[in-house]
Amino acid sequence: MRSSGLLLLAVAASVLALAAACTDRTGGSPLPPATSATSAPTAPKVSNPLPALASYSDKPCELVPPSLISQLGYSDPEPSAAHGPLGPGCGWIDVRTAHGKNLNVAVGVIDGKGDGGIARVQSLNGSLYGFVEPTEISGYPAAYADTTDRRGQGKCALVVGVTDDSTFSVDTDGYSGQQDSCAAAEQVAAAVITTLQGGS
Repeated sequence: MRSSGLLLLAVAASVLALAAACTDRTGGSPLPPATSATSAPTAPKVSNPLPALASYSDKPCELVPPSLISQLGYSDPEPSAAHGPLGPGCGWIDVRTAHGKNLNVAVGVIDGKGDGGIARVQSLNGSLYGFVEPTEISGYPAAYADTTDRRGQGKCALVVGVTDDSTFSVDTDGYSGQQDSCAAAEQVAAAVITTLQGGS
């Protein structure tokens, strides 16, 4: 009987020691609270909005000066469908090459309503867009955005926010690589901003 009593005392002492070890908070720091998902990046605000974009919904080809279109080697404009997925647009082709380069400019305004601006572009990363890479054109927030990143194959898709709720896009295709395709897209985008500044 005495040995069984000693055994019970030993077991009780072991349980107490384990409990003390589990409640000991010295020698470490508390873990930070668990977080759910990383919040999406906040889209930059447009400090100098260009609401004149809406007035080009019925004349998108006038956003780009004819002199620049000629300098880049493109033909006469061909307006796209007025209610296309990216809004009213205008397209050109390069007549100097056999395979043809393409340039398209789209107004992200349909029936006077904006498209959600750069914030919406960022929110669609991973769904409509396979990649979104923020940049800036003439002081306005912009992003390279496409279903996949094909800049290395000579296709550059650029979206520029001119108000917090509206954008325009410039797409180039058929170039030899990222440098020349995106350089052309950036040049056209800067020209569009200059046009809009004159009409704001």
